[in-house]
Amino acid sequence: MKPKKVKDLEWQQVGDIYILSDKENNKTYTLDSISFLVWLQCDGNTDIESIVDIFSVNGNRDIVRNAIMNILKNLENLNLIKFE
Repeated sequence: MKPKKVKDLEWQQVGDIYILSDKENNKTYTLDSISFLVWLQCDGNTDIESIVDIFSVNGNRDIVRNAIMNILKNLENLNLIKFE
């Protein structure tokens, strides 16, 4: 499965959070920094395991994979990504 952004959104950083703006639908979404970095990887070409590789260090792959999966589910629930 490869997650892909539903659409490219304008964003800005405010302190430790990121605000995504969907001007077409007049909606905003607030993401923490890790969720934002995961969202950036959702290009439709990068699979979940590759995203996990980006964030994994020193044998913490299972913990990171679970966290990434939860983030991806949340992004999907917000209709920010879809799976291809």
